[in-house]
Amino acid sequence: MTKLVEEKDMAGSREGAWAAAGFAAVLVLVGLPVWWYTTTVYRAHLPYSTIVNLSGQPLYHATGMTLVGETTATLSVELEKNLRSMQGIKFQISKRKPRKEEIAMIKSAVSLSDLDNKLTQIMHVAAGTLAVFVVHEPDFFESNVSIIVGRHRLTYVKPGVDVQLLSTVIKSMVIDPLANKRAQGSKLLHQLPGMHKREAMRQVPTEPGYDVTLTLMVPEPHRTEIDWDAKAAVNEYLKPVVNQLESVTKLIVRSQVLYMSGLNVSPKWSTDHEHFALPQDQLPLTINAIEAKLGSFVWTRPSLHFVIYIPRKKQMPLHIHSSDGEPTETNSFLVPRWGGVMIHNIPLAKGNASFPHYVTLDSHWIMSTVLTHLHRLLPIPSLKETEGLKILPSLDTCLLTEWQLDGLARARVSYYLSNIHITLQSLCELVGEISNMVISDEVGGWVWGAVEEWSECGQAAREGRLQEATLYCSRSFTQADAAFFHPSMLALLYFPDNQKYAIYVPLFLPVSIPVILSLKMVLGLYWKPSPRKEKVE
Repeated sequence: MTKLVEEKDMAGSREGAWAAAGFAAVLVLVGLPVWWYTTTVYRAHLPYSTIVNLSGQPLYHATGMTLVGETTATLSVELEKNLRSMQGIKFQISKRKPRKEEIAMIKSAVSLSDLDNKLTQIMHVAAGTLAVFVVHEPDFFESNVSIIVGRHRLTYVKPGVDVQLLSTVIKSMVIDPLANKRAQGSKLLHQLPGMHKREAMRQVPTEPGYDVTLTLMVPEPHRTEIDWDAKAAVNEYLKPVVNQLESVTKLIVRSQVLYMSGLNVSPKWSTDHEHFALPQDQLPLTINAIEAKLGSFVWTRPSLHFVIYIPRKKQMPLHIHSSDGEPTETNSFLVPRWGGVMIHNIPLAKGNASFPHYVTLDSHWIMSTVLTHLHRLLPIPSLKETEGLKILPSLDTCLLTEWQLDGLARARVSYYLSNIHITLQSLCELVGEISNMVISDEVGGWVWGAVEEWSECGQAAREGRLQEATLYCSRSFTQADAAFFHPSMLALLYFPDNQKYAIYVPLFLPVSIPVILSLKMVLGLYWKPSPRKEKVE
């Protein structure tokens, strides 16, 4: 009887052991893989090594320049030596003699302006390159002028031109010096003197597109009725420039009128000038009061605001004064990375006039000021006539010259390349430091696309293909920015490891303890020695 009971206990222990082993097997072979699969953070493969390699590639623009005409043997050598010091630009200088048709045009041209129009039609100067034409006929030059900058990509010089002055002009034509410093890095920017540093900081961040908003502010509509056709003014002055910039950046122009709104300013009467004066350094502080009314939050693209302010009757005439106490010529001020504000004084109504007073605004003054501010914000390279230098006036004062468009494109490509490098490198560092960051296939595709376009852009810039470099860098910047700020990458960003333990330990510990204790019993039965059989004599 006792032997039978022992055999039943042994069989029950074996069944319990097999059951415990079965639970453990299910937990290990099924539970743990399912838990691992459902809790693993998915990460698409990223080109880390390619990003590191591209970060070390040289960033510069190859700029071709052709010297046309009979020149001295030392002109090209000295010019190349002076241009070699320019950072971010490598000049490739070549020489050739003028062709027969070019010589004929020089002889038949009545003026240098006429010559510039004719030579542009037969000389193909590609985008991103320049041509310096040595003109031996002294009749085209004034007595104190040795360099004349054309409307396109041609520059005309005398045979004995000052090489130092010519190299300075060419550097300013190729790219805005402050924009070049800004694209090279923040260290070079901080080394600039105070005035140049402030001028460089005024430039807007480089983006694929901007929303340009013209805002007319009329604080007293019951007194003044403004007649201003904003659409006609935009079509006449801004639309040609917007079309020119289409290949570089996209501008969306809008206009609006704000009534019963004004600048929160307290001007003081100037007895010397007999008008109300506003200190120039205090004007940017007035922007905060009107920012919410301008609608900057409506669009996702960066906004550039140009405000035309009609002063109140008790503040007219109102003029902006510079730091030396003298009124500014344009009666406007530029807000860094934001836009500009113009104060438009209107004629006062006569004593017996009825209200509202009907006034027509000066569109030419308004739009000329807007274009001036836009040039400084983008930034567009410019030249000032100095001793020995003359600039041919454009047939349309609103339009940009071809070398200005090339200079703007170079500045934007340089800044794009620098920004893409920072964005992708920061993304790789974040992925390496934060183990919970999700990288979806969509984000991975954008990163791969950004890296490919980045490589193509750098190659095109080093080969002097400016138009292709502009297209590549815009695509790369857009994809890198979309990958860095994608919402899916923040899904588990704020779910650290200590929170994992706080959730998983109460879940798995009650299940794991009975299984571990059962495994102890299984091991005990396995290692238990079998009973010896007694020898029966």
